Amino acid sequence: MAPNFHSHGCSYHLFHEADSGQALDRNVLARIHYGTGLATSPDPREINVALPQTGGAPVAEVWRSHRPVEHGWADGLGYAHNGEVVFGHVRLDEHDLADLVRATARAYLRIDLLLRRLGYPCWLRMWNFLGHINHGEGDTERYRQFSQGRHNALALKPGFETRLPAATAIGTQEGGMTVYFLAARDPGAQVENPRQVSAFRYPAAYGPKSPSFSRGCLKHWADSSHLFVSGTASVVGHQTLHPGDLLAQLDETHRNFEALLGQASALEPAAGPFSAVGLKVYVRPGHDSPELLPRVRRLFGDQVPVLCLAGDICRRDLLLEIEGLFTATAHSVSLQAVA
Repeated sequence: MAPNFHSHGCSYHLFHEADSGQALDRNVLARIHYGTGLATSPDPREINVALPQTGGAPVAEVWRSHRPVEHGWADGLGYAHNGEVVFGHVRLDEHDLADLVRATARAYLRIDLLLRRLGYPCWLRMWNFLGHINHGEGDTERYRQFSQGRHNALALKPGFETRLPAATAIGTQEGGMTVYFLAARDPGAQVENPRQVSAFRYPAAYGPKSPSFSRGCLKHWADSSHLFVSGTASVVGHQTLHPGDLLAQLDETHRNFEALLGQASALEPAAGPFSAVGLKVYVRPGHDSPELLPRVRRLFGDQVPVLCLAGDICRRDLLLEIEGLFTATAHSVSLQAVA
C-alpha cells in the first residue's frame, strides 16, 4: 500500500474497496466506507457513511498512523489513538433525532468528554452526515436544527469561536446521523477565507445559530504541516453565487480554495508550498455532469486523489461542495496518488 505522504500524526489514503476487505492492521486509525447497505463491523475503526460513490470504482478512505494505535469503544463512540491524535466516530439512528437540536448537542458533548478523557482536547476536523439535511422549512430545516445543537454544545467553552475545527456537513438519503472526527493533544491554527464571511458570523437569515466551524485548520507536526480544508462551496461573502450552474459553482469553489491556501501560506512562511493530498467532492444527487471530474482535475491537479460522492449540500441552492487535505513541509515530501 503506497501512502499519499509520510508524516507524524496521521496520513490519508484511498484504496480500492476490492482491496480493503482484510482486517485492519495495528497502524490504522480509521477506515471509512461510502455507499448504501454497508455491513457493520465490531472494529471501532470501521466507519460507514450512507453516500453513494460516483465517478469510478469504489474506494475506501483510510487514515493511518506512523506508530501502533490503541482502539476501543466508550459510551457508544468508536475511537483509535496513537499518542498524537485520536480518530473517532458516533452513529445516531433516526429515532434518536426526534429532538435534533438536543441530540446534536448531546452527541458533541459526548465527543468532547471522550477527547478530554483520552487526553486529546483539541478538535482539528469534524465530518457530519445527516439524513435528509434540507427537510423542513425556515428554522425547522434539519441543517439549521443541527447547527443550533452544535453551537449549543461548543458555546459552553469561553472563546470557542477562536478554536473551531474545520468541518463538513452533508445530507444522506438514509436517516440518522454519523459524525466522525480527528483531534490532537495540541491545537491547530484556525484559518479563515478573506473572500467569505466566517461561517460563525453569518447573519440571522441563515438560521438561529450560525454554523460553528472554521474555513480551515492548520496543524503543525514535527516534520510537516497539514491544512484541513472544510467543505467549501460557491459562497462569496455569505451569499451563494451561480445557483443552478454546477460548473460555475466549481470554478468559484476553486477560487475560494486558492484564497484559503494563500491565507494558510501566510501563517506558514517557512514551509514549502501547500500540496493537495486528497479531495472529496460532494454533488447533489441528480446534478452530476460528465464534465465535472475532468474539470476538477484540471483545476486541482491530475495527480490528486479524488473521491466523488452523491450527497445533499447544506444550502438548497448549492449543487457542489469540496473538502480537502493539504500538506506543506520545509523538507522534501514524497506525494503519490493512490486509487
